[in-house]
Amino acid sequence: MDFKAKLRPRSFGALVLVAGLAAPGAAPVVAQTQTDPAPDVTAAMTMQQVEAAYTGEDFAAARAGLLPFAEAGDSTAQFRLGFMMANAMGGPFDRAGAIRWLEAAIEQGYGNGALLLARVYLSGQPEVPDFTRAADLLQSEVENNSAEAHQLLGGLYRIGRGVEGDPVRAFELLRKAAGADLPAAQFAISQMYSRGEGVEADEAQATRWLLQSADAGYAKAQMSLYFNYMKGSGFPQDTEKAFQWLTKAVEGGDILATRVLGAALLIGDGIEADPLRGIALLAQAAEAGEPGAQSTLGYAYATGTGVAQNDAQAAVWYQKAADQGLTRAADVLGDLYLTGRGVEIDLAQAEHYFRIGLSGRSRHSASRLGQLMAAGEIDPDAELELAYELVSLAAEDGDEAARTWVLTRAEAGEPYLFYRLGRIYADGLGLEPDLERAAGYLKKAADGKIGAAQEQLSGLLTSGTGVEQDYIEAHKWANIAAANGSETGVEQRDILANLMTAEQIAAAQKRARDFMARP
Repeated sequence: MDFKAKLRPRSFGALVLVAGLAAPGAAPVVAQTQTDPAPDVTAAMTMQQVEAAYTGEDFAAARAGLLPFAEAGDSTAQFRLGFMMANAMGGPFDRAGAIRWLEAAIEQGYGNGALLLARVYLSGQPEVPDFTRAADLLQSEVENNSAEAHQLLGGLYRIGRGVEGDPVRAFELLRKAAGADLPAAQFAISQMYSRGEGVEADEAQATRWLLQSADAGYAKAQMSLYFNYMKGSGFPQDTEKAFQWLTKAVEGGDILATRVLGAALLIGDGIEADPLRGIALLAQAAEAGEPGAQSTLGYAYATGTGVAQNDAQAAVWYQKAADQGLTRAADVLGDLYLTGRGVEIDLAQAEHYFRIGLSGRSRHSASRLGQLMAAGEIDPDAELELAYELVSLAAEDGDEAARTWVLTRAEAGEPYLFYRLGRIYADGLGLEPDLERAAGYLKKAADGKIGAAQEQLSGLLTSGTGVEQDYIEAHKWANIAAANGSETGVEQRDILANLMTAEQIAAAQKRARDFMARP
């Protein structure tokens, strides 16, 4: 969360009034001033010198000068020091320090700072936000009629953090903040009207608040209008209006919008292509750390789209995005390290980035890791259950070494892998379907008590697909699967029972009991 003040106060007196965030129309908060009792310390700076340093924008000196006064218990100094730490003035953002000094000031009855402190508690990275304490502070500021406190507390009630989720209460709080012209609250109210969340759904009201928020320059609202006009969702499809709103968001400095417009201009997606401008916007967003822009720049350099083709530069941008956890960039970068395109071949780095992709549920990265395990480049026995899944995916994708590995391990006594082979041959994954072979593998897996295989084998026996039709055996396997909690098994068993004689059902049930009695 960015705590930097939009308007930098010219003195500590102004700082107190800005940070106190008194509600419009409320009586001004009386700030403690230099007339307070002087602290009983020998300070390196006097308070007058601290004030002069702050006014002269020597914030590092002001921050250092406040510390002895704060440690001596001066509540004004504690508040001011907490404010500077929260706003990264004169040093880095210091969440723990800001909380310490703002809490100390409030404990002494200092009249300002609860809203600021709530914002600090809502921040994280790397600390875990304290939603409960933030909610308590915000409630006190709601009682003081703070519009921003209404907005922040409404957000907590909406998601159920720090307080029990209550969409009706959330709507009440956010509606008041929206009425006070806070565009983020207006956008939230628009969403709630659209979804019928805490209020009866009303598309007219949703549109009204969305437009009001967007007109006020709120980027999320402007981006929402862009997507709505592009898709014709809630608005008539209108590409020109869509890009007008997207451009407004870009002009307001929104990095996501900058990336989206840059990508559209790069390839002419919904707008006349302008690769040079597209690359410039993507570079702007990428330099600001937006991972999607970094990945798209990687694509541009890899393919020579809008720039001279350059594999090494592509790898640089893909790595920046992948290091932020962007799955699609990790997929590509892993391949680059695997093949040596734009980088030296490095299997350890390839594995590293494929694992990032795997954490993002990438099928591509999972299959690539499976290939490396089947080839012995990664020890599969170190994480055997994962290896079963990943190598099976590689086998499904047509990797012959992976298919051989799966078959070898299955025959060595892992029935789950027979099930995966059955799927491969039944569905023709990476090869021509072979239903007879599929049924054979599924029979081995079913005998090995793999429930999913028992369900599928029952289906094949019912239809006579790859095997001779046999209702008794089909009922047996469906009944076994049902006994192990399979809803599909229950459905299959009941359907079969309507097609069978009482004698056939009895025979199937005996076979199922005999199987279940096996060790």
